Amino acid sequence: MRYSSRVAAGKCIICISMFLFSVVGMILTALITKLVFAALGWFTIGSFDIAWGDIIYAAKLGFAGGSILGLGWIIFYIFKAKGF
Repeated sequence: MRYSSRVAAGKCIICISMFLFSVVGMILTALITKLVFAALGWFTIGSFDIAWGDIIYAAKLGFAGGSILGLGWIIFYIFKAKGF
């Protein structure tokens, strides 16, 4: 395997891992935020009202935000923006 193909494979692995980490991180952030606000409602009202639809919506929202963030990081990394 030539050096240039190893470098290309390494950059692909870095880009894929940056994308996956940003998506997973944003999904976790969205879910934790949803649970925190549900807990605050539980403390103030006295009932814990959260549906699976709300959790799935928060996960989808986190996936969309993480995808945008991950693609932005990958574009900056590929075009060698300063700091990436």
